[in-house]
Amino acid sequence: MLSQLFAILVTLAGYRGATSISARFPRLQPLIVAVVLVWVLWWALSGDWEAFSAGGQWISFWLGPATVALAVPLAKQIREFAHIWRGVVLGICVGCAVAILTVYVIHWCFGSDEVLLKSMLSKSVTTPIALELARSVGGVPALAAFFTALTGMIGVLVARPVLKWGGITDDWAIGIAVGTSAHAIGTASLNRISPVQTAASSVAMIVAGVITSLYLIPFTM
Repeated sequence: MLSQLFAILVTLAGYRGATSISARFPRLQPLIVAVVLVWVLWWALSGDWEAFSAGGQWISFWLGPATVALAVPLAKQIREFAHIWRGVVLGICVGCAVAILTVYVIHWCFGSDEVLLKSMLSKSVTTPIALELARSVGGVPALAAFFTALTGMIGVLVARPVLKWGGITDDWAIGIAVGTSAHAIGTASLNRISPVQTAASSVAMIVAGVITSLYLIPFTM
């Protein structure tokens, strides 16, 4: 129990350190810095990864409520969303289809096995949904969690440069793009930038979970 508590404290300390570093160097993403800091700290102080995983379960429990809380910015922008919801849903539908298509492209290029393919299919939706989808289609939830986190981190890193290169400046367009491709990790990264982008990303993340679930129904049969 003490080792689990210590793991939680190390995780919180790593994230607090990451936010401080990111505040000084804005181009550094807090999540990625936190991952590196926590890994180094735990490797140096303990190295018992089973205890760290057990402690992490206590933090993972709050992932669901934290995801739901991301709907708060949406509530503040609900009137604007009511006027553009058709375009938003269409864009998310296309984005989810592209996300699944990229999995098949990766599978074709690198020749991964069927289990790995099924574990990657839900990589672009938020973690609680991704784990259940992976389980339902015959994938491995642990692998799905890894690919989901990796997708979110890559999305946070490349979204801003890609959108800038494409000349995308509208807050709703940016939020929808980030939420559809980088789920909760991307949404959280927008919270420091714009409440409108955060609201749009929250919508995209929620709707993407529903649409991806529908797209994956054939894989459960």
